[in-house]
Amino acid sequence: MSASVMIYPDVLEAWLAAGRVRCPGCGESLAPWGYAREREVRLLRGSRLLRPRRARCEPCQTTHVLLPSWSVPRRRDAAEVIGRALVLKAGGAGHRTIAERLGRPPGTVRGWLRASARRADALHRCGVLWTVALGEELGRPQLPTLPLQHAVEALGRAAVAWRLRFHDPRASPWETIVALTGGLLHGRPRDPPGY
Repeated sequence: MSASVMIYPDVLEAWLAAGRVRCPGCGESLAPWGYAREREVRLLRGSRLLRPRRARCEPCQTTHVLLPSWSVPRRRDAAEVIGRALVLKAGGAGHRTIAERLGRPPGTVRGWLRASARRADALHRCGVLWTVALGEELGRPQLPTLPLQHAVEALGRAAVAWRLRFHDPRASPWETIVALTGGLLHGRPRDPPGY
């Protein structure tokens, strides 16, 4: 079973019904297949219940959990929380300081930061490719010194490019980033079509 991310759940339902959601394994159409277990996802303020949609690929006999982009696959905290932690880390804060600011256990924050550090090069590449694919000129980037800083800067530029290209006010920057990367801290970051 794998997790896929979509920005808008209402769009997801229509696309599933029309056979437009593809299996990441074989590329065939996914069909609705019930729901996953309901879970609580922690936000910056409060929490939100989530019961993710499940889909099945008949040809390869796999199931997939389809998540809204405000959640991050395999994480209890929402995109906005983990995104804030990454920005704080890119700004030089340590995991204990970030944990205190966000009201999360230090071990949880350390896990996010380690996962993002392992994926920093892939996330940076993903952000750059999406920015280029969306055709936005966003000026000269700052010259960060750490791989995670490069990644956060590139992903931020990609989110801005998405918003400028599609005039999309519904999704927050971190929701857009989770969708463009295919999950942020888990899985292989998505390349834009044609790359």
